[in-house]
Amino acid sequence: MENFHFGYLLPTRGVVVSAKGGAPDMTSIVTLAQKAENLNLDSVWLGDSVLAKPRMESFTTWAAVLASTKRVQVGTAVLLAALRHPIMLAQSLTTLDCMFSGRVLPGLGVGREDLKDEFEALGVKISERAKRFSETIEIVKLLMSERNCNFSGKHFSFENVDLEPRPFSKGGPPLWIASNFVQSGLRRVARLADGWITNSITPDIYQQCWNAILEYGEDYDRKNLEDIPQCLYVTMNINPNGEKAKKEAGDFLSKYYHKTFDEIQKQLLVIVGDGDQVEEKLRSYSDIGASTFIIRFAGGSQVEQMENLVSELIPRFK
Repeated sequence: MENFHFGYLLPTRGVVVSAKGGAPDMTSIVTLAQKAENLNLDSVWLGDSVLAKPRMESFTTWAAVLASTKRVQVGTAVLLAALRHPIMLAQSLTTLDCMFSGRVLPGLGVGREDLKDEFEALGVKISERAKRFSETIEIVKLLMSERNCNFSGKHFSFENVDLEPRPFSKGGPPLWIASNFVQSGLRRVARLADGWITNSITPDIYQQCWNAILEYGEDYDRKNLEDIPQCLYVTMNINPNGEKAKKEAGDFLSKYYHKTFDEIQKQLLVIVGDGDQVEEKLRSYSDIGASTFIIRFAGGSQVEQMENLVSELIPRFK
C-alpha cells in the first residue's frame, strides 16, 4: 500500500493577525506543533513572508519548532528563497540539518507578482526574482555537496567558497520546489527539485503539470525523477458535519481574502466536508501521484481540525 504523508501548516500568520497590531502570543505555535506530533502527523510546516503577509520569522520559528519536537519533520511551505542571500541560506539550512538531521524539509518558492512591494522593499526587483531564485537553488545545492566552490551567474558570483558547517545529510536536506501550471517553474522543478509542491486546483491541471515535469526532465537526464515526492498543498476544513465544514471555511476565507468563497475556490485548492467528501477529492489527486499532503486549516479550532483529520480522514489512507 502506498505510504501517504500528512502534514499540518502552523498558523504563523494567524497569531500575528490575532494580535491586532500588538505583540502576539507565539507560544501556541509550539503547542500546536507538539499536538500534531502527539497525533502522529508526519510533518508540520511554516509559511514565509516579511511585509506582504506579516507572520512569525521563518528560520527562528523553524528552529524553535524543531527543538520543541522529537520526531515530526518540519518544513517550509514555502520559503521565498530569492529574498535570502544563497550563501547565508545554505549555512542556515546546513546548521538546521546538523542539529535536527532528517527532520528538515525546505520547501522553496519564487513568489507571486503581487508581492512586488515586499520584494523591492527588501532590495530584490520583482522582475528578477525567478532568475535569482534559480541561481539561489543552484548555489545552495552546490555549497552543500561540494567544497571550494566557484559560481558565476547574473546575480551571484564567487570563487573558492567552502561552506561550514558541512551538512549532516549527504548533499544537505532535500529541496522541494513549488510550482503550479507555469512552464518555467515546471522546468525548474524538473532540473533542480528533490520534491514538487503544488496547489493545482483540479486533478487535470495537476496531471498536466506532472507530465510537463517528466517531459522537461528528459532534457536534464534526471535519473528517477518520477520517484521524487509529489506534494499537494490544500486548504481544508473537515468535520463530521459537512455543512458546518463548508460554512466555517467559507466565512474564514472570505474574511481573509476579501473575496467570495466561490471566487476563492477558482484560485485556490479548497477541500471541505465530512470524511467521505474530503477523501473523494483527495483520492482524485492521490490516484495520479500525490502522496504528501500539506494541510492548511481554514476556520474552526486548529486543534479540533487536527483531531478531525486524524479521526475522519487519515485512517482511510492507511
